Amino acid sequence: MAKGLARDLNEGTFKEQYARLWDYAKELKTANKGSTVKIKTQIVKGETVFQRIYVCLAACKKGFLEGCRPVIGVDGCHLKGPYPGHILTAVGVDGNNGYFPVAYAVVDIESKDSWIWFFNLLIEDLGITNGKAWVVISDKQKGLVPAIEKVLPTAKHRMCVRHLYSNFRASHIGLALKHILWAAARATTVLGGRQKWRR
Repeated sequence: MAKGLARDLNEGTFKEQYARLWDYAKELKTANKGSTVKIKTQIVKGETVFQRIYVCLAACKKGFLEGCRPVIGVDGCHLKGPYPGHILTAVGVDGNNGYFPVAYAVVDIESKDSWIWFFNLLIEDLGITNGKAWVVISDKQKGLVPAIEKVLPTAKHRMCVRHLYSNFRASHIGLALKHILWAAARATTVLGGRQKWRR
């Protein structure tokens, strides 16, 4: 209890911190003109309660559109600490096959609704009009597959191989299946009607 009181005195209470989100959004837009920052709240018992925030920095947007392939990797993860929630992220692939951050959001829960909200803002930011030109890579997380089918029905949707391997690793011990899976994932050519696998 004493530790919590000391932290509140030092850093301020969580209500004070959440109340400063609008200052944070304004600062991001000032420091990086053209950035998109959206905050969604709801009224609970007459009080404004934080629900979601979406951030796409102008520099990341410009870098992605001018130097990356039309491939977006999306994922979500739990926030640890006293204030639960999830972080949703969208990353691209740069010219060196490295990750390139595009946008992120902090949401109350990872669901179809929160993913649709995130994707709609991302599509608007990136100016996606033709889904056929895009590829989305994801895991099979809650709500993610139906959200992609709803907002980008014509885009190619592929599953992350690392997540696929994690799903069956417990029941298939050893490296043999891992090597076969990665060889199949890396295969890029069809030879004589059969897939050519390369390690």
